[in-house]
Amino acid sequence: MKKKAKALSMRVRTGEKKGGRSKIGRLRKARTTKEIVLSKGNKERILETAKRLFGELGYADTTYKRIAQETGIADGLIAHHYGSKENLFQLVEIAILNDLLAKIDESLYYASNGFGRTLNVAKCILKASTMPETGFLTLLRCSPFLANTITADNSEILAVCAQVVDKMKACLNQGIADGSIRQDLNPDLAASVIFSTVLGSTRARLLAGENILGLSLSDDFYPEILSILGKYLQPE
Repeated sequence: MKKKAKALSMRVRTGEKKGGRSKIGRLRKARTTKEIVLSKGNKERILETAKRLFGELGYADTTYKRIAQETGIADGLIAHHYGSKENLFQLVEIAILNDLLAKIDESLYYASNGFGRTLNVAKCILKASTMPETGFLTLLRCSPFLANTITADNSEILAVCAQVVDKMKACLNQGIADGSIRQDLNPDLAASVIFSTVLGSTRARLLAGENILGLSLSDDFYPEILSILGKYLQPE
């Protein structure tokens, strides 16, 4: 009896009747749902949609009209929140790169020497490329290193990119110092080799439609890349 009374009391407080919700309860739920959608913010929805579309369609074909269709938000409101498409693109790229930086920082805790940390950075980038929610495809299809991607100043994007490179170089220098990486390695050259290998691998895997060599990439592809990098870094 006490359980029934308690359940009845809960239904009364929430506006719910046995067999369904009262009108007050339904209105309250509808209002709350709307508030949740609004609280997430149109800006956040626009940013997430743009992040996906830039990767799927490229910069030129990702228009405000297309973003508006995907989000159900008027394209004028997109312009209100973000101004130009160039500005929206830069914010998307910076958000993706900052998220990658956070993942790299976390990965560094799981290695005790420079060799392990260097491989963890590479592994982190490869793993991010397998997760659609990271927006990694956008980095490949709309590379921040391409000066002609946008006409606006992209120095802020390149500054975040530099942080990723600097973290790799710091790991390489640590490995040379602690003996886990071969002593004759030039950190600047090694960073270029590693990033070219890693990013080239992700491009080969993700941009299948542009795979003109007809490569067949199995689940062992990324592990083999890491194995090759490991042999390149380790002392003889």
